[in-house]
Amino acid sequence: MDTACGKEYECMLRITEEILLLILDTEQGNIRVSLPAHTRDIVIAGAVLMDLAMEDRIDTDLQQLILVNPIPLGDDFLDPTLADIANATDTHDTAYWIARTAERGEQIRQRAINRLAARGILETEGHGPVFFSRLVSRIRRYPSVDGTDMEDVHVRIMRVLFSQDIPDPRDALIVSLAASCGVFDSLLSGEERAQVRDRIDQVARLDLIGRTVAAALRQHTPSARSRKSARPHQQIPCVAGWPIAGHAFAMSRDLRIFLTRQYQRHGPIFRIKAFNRRFIVLAGPEANVFVTKAEHVHLRSNELWRDFDAATGSGRTVMSMDGPEHMRMRKVQAAGYSSKVIQNRLDDVIDITRRAIDTWPMDQAMSGFPALQRIVAEQIGLLLTSLSPQPYINDLTVFLETLLKIQVVHQWPKLMMHWPRFRQARRRVMELYAALLVAHQPENRRHRHSDFIDDLLELHRTDPQFLPETDLPVAFLGSYFAGLDTSASVCAFMLHVLLKHPELLARMTAEVDALFDRGTPTAQGLSELDVTHRIALETLRMYPIIPGLTRTVSNSFEFGGYLVPAGAQVIIGNTVAHHLPACFPHPERFDIDRYQRGRAEHRKPGAFAPFGVGRHRCLGSGFAEVQIAVTMATIVRETELVLERPHRPIDIKQMPLPHPAASFKIRQVRRRRASGTV
Repeated sequence: MDTACGKEYECMLRITEEILLLILDTEQGNIRVSLPAHTRDIVIAGAVLMDLAMEDRIDTDLQQLILVNPIPLGDDFLDPTLADIANATDTHDTAYWIARTAERGEQIRQRAINRLAARGILETEGHGPVFFSRLVSRIRRYPSVDGTDMEDVHVRIMRVLFSQDIPDPRDALIVSLAASCGVFDSLLSGEERAQVRDRIDQVARLDLIGRTVAAALRQHTPSARSRKSARPHQQIPCVAGWPIAGHAFAMSRDLRIFLTRQYQRHGPIFRIKAFNRRFIVLAGPEANVFVTKAEHVHLRSNELWRDFDAATGSGRTVMSMDGPEHMRMRKVQAAGYSSKVIQNRLDDVIDITRRAIDTWPMDQAMSGFPALQRIVAEQIGLLLTSLSPQPYINDLTVFLETLLKIQVVHQWPKLMMHWPRFRQARRRVMELYAALLVAHQPENRRHRHSDFIDDLLELHRTDPQFLPETDLPVAFLGSYFAGLDTSASVCAFMLHVLLKHPELLARMTAEVDALFDRGTPTAQGLSELDVTHRIALETLRMYPIIPGLTRTVSNSFEFGGYLVPAGAQVIIGNTVAHHLPACFPHPERFDIDRYQRGRAEHRKPGAFAPFGVGRHRCLGSGFAEVQIAVTMATIVRETELVLERPHRPIDIKQMPLPHPAASFKIRQVRRRRASGTV
């Protein structure tokens, strides 16, 4: 049996990692669409067994799989399978262990992705899209743990297939595994497959491990699992509603509560309507898991934002893009929205917050949400666009909220586009756009670090067809739009929670003071604010700012036992899980201990999705998490606030996104630190 174990093998990538890289679609940022989920899991399971064989932990033939060495490898995606084999009381064949390991396919995949990201081979947005790192995509080589590098598996395997060179035994293994699972059906065109079919068969026969595992893979037929036929969409439970209006009023009062109640009555899929608009709702943790895995195949967002784009003069925006063009735009914008941007400038964020607090009146009621909007907008402006938006904040708010209410949530008639205040706001917003253009002329950017606007202008310069001049205004202003109604809302809700729960405020104040007493906070110090972090998480759970997502079905699919047809409008109730006892026991309680290691309720699959799910998940979520933490920590450090009406429940305006109403008022009773001091 060919092996490549020992120190040399430890310096290389696992076959499991390389097969994952081979089936990665670098344009879509996910496993290739043409490779079904069950096939992907089988591929990964076969690779795990190959890795164990390469490490001399198992031996295989067609009849049985034999344990050779039970000692763990210290590998978090190989050792669980090794332990299963070692603890088994009966001997099983390879097909059995492939089926058993395939049940952990998603877990293994995510662990492998995390490891590849840590080695600088992949870049990932948490559990979202995955791409080659910039370096790897350029040189097509992988950095290795011993300082050497490896040639990209795609390049190696294509060379094996399209030449007559004797392949490396490791590459023969990968070819054998890929061929047995139909991977080349995804990688090669029909003409190319015909050209190399004999070569694939020849190489696949070179290695005993590959032949044995491949034979076992061919025996394993996951389709044999019994599945009930999906019922037609007409049989999806229909929620009773008012004549004509349907559920429009209940949805506008509180979409999250409405969807949660219907989930508890009807399950994860049901039908609703709002006047002449009909929706199929996918809700709960089941929906979040499904959308995370399959949105890129079955759902698109273009229809939701089409009218918004037209009203702004844009051909398309990152919100309305789908598929490869959406992933390309996200990659361009990812650097500007990265958490590193704000982590590297914590002193500026703190200074902006302090200067804003300096303007707050003493012992006088003020509206809390607008005050926090101004702070958040200034932070976003200076960090992402290098320009203060303060003179334009009210105009940005009017412009965005009016467009969303008219063109996206359809709360206002289109006649409101002629409202004089909106037209004035539009002119002012375009003034801000013009100012951003001037500020980012090359002569004004010397000796400055590249920011979000610079990245967009570079894309426009290099590919004006992909990002034309007509699309620049909304692209430029997108960061303001995102922060004004998201980060600011979370900060406002979090402030309300702290002032309603003095015991939590005291705990947070103690850890914040300890941090600031050591000097200007660093990213490492900020990460140690455990209580602050858990208060923020629980605020996001109880007061989500993205209660639902609207999509159009591009390709029909089965969900919850029903067929959801192409062309249907769906609402994804991504935050329904936040208020289900099965996910968060006693969900009505504000309990920050949910996030401690022993409980970690938010780690359950599909349980926690405050920033949305799927390919359109909030791109700036990492930036926002740091922004919320440092802003609230600075406020707690600097000033003592009270609620103007402490016994009154918070009023929440639901449109266009949930945020505290004007009745949320706070009063500054004293400054804890003199202005200008740490």
